[in-house]
Amino acid sequence: MKSIQLVLGFSMCVALTGCIGVDYVDDPIIGERIEIEQKQVAMQVGEMSQTQAIYYDQYGIQQDVEITWTSSVPAIAAVNQQGLISALSGGQTTIIATHKTAQSQVAVNVVIGVDQVASVVIASPGNQTTLKLNEMITLTSMVKNINGDLLNERSIAWVSEDTSIASVTDQGVLTGIGPGMVDVYATVEGIKSNVLAFSSGDARSGMFVATGGYKASGTASLSVVNGKLKLEFSDTFETSFALGTFIYLANSTNGSNVRSSGLEVGQITTNGAKTFDITAINPTAGLFDYKYVIILCKPATLTFGYAELK
Repeated sequence: MKSIQLVLGFSMCVALTGCIGVDYVDDPIIGERIEIEQKQVAMQVGEMSQTQAIYYDQYGIQQDVEITWTSSVPAIAAVNQQGLISALSGGQTTIIATHKTAQSQVAVNVVIGVDQVASVVIASPGNQTTLKLNEMITLTSMVKNINGDLLNERSIAWVSEDTSIASVTDQGVLTGIGPGMVDVYATVEGIKSNVLAFSSGDARSGMFVATGGYKASGTASLSVVNGKLKLEFSDTFETSFALGTFIYLANSTNGSNVRSSGLEVGQITTNGAKTFDITAINPTAGLFDYKYVIILCKPATLTFGYAELK
């Protein structure tokens, strides 16, 4: 009896450690990466800003390594090898953190005075992320200076990265044109806003929410495209990785229920945009059969995050 208990205890330990990323022997190689919390930094000439980068090795394990820092336009903002950014002249540049093949970036906007645009933030009404065909919504924008004060009467250029899916007017009116997923953003005096991801057509979508201290962010969209059910993740999708990180469609966020009664979509090993052919996995699956998209550590049935489809 004691030997059986030892075996069971060891098996459970292996499963759980796989999900916290410390099992070097069994963890799959998922690719190294660098994460920077800041995506955009606004600075005034003469200011300094410290940025931090975290490196994860090919097993998804955080490691203390030497990061190489570079600036795409060092005359605008320089960076030293400790990640300290120095704003030198007005304009935009990209600060890049590199180790081996892993790389991450942060956009830096440097202004000369308080009357210049430092940041642009856009939003949809009610944080809406889906559009029916021919549906129209009006996006809003906030343009701010380096002090966080609103700058009014600035010309805004709205951009849809695929006008066959959704179009946007100079007034920020967004219209669903065709089925699919599209990114929308705005620029003001050369300063780019945050990006909003929309699904258009016969679709449902939701934003990922992290659980249990793990990471999960980005947008998931379930849509019918040319008669097929497709699941798409935005290019801003990010999650924690472990031994056996899988995507499921389910009607519960409980890990055990997800694994027992959810639809297993497939294993993932990288962040970023993804497309899954749900019809190929289950030809009978419908657009409204499932409530959630789940990120699941399959060996330990732990939910890393979920997106509620609306």
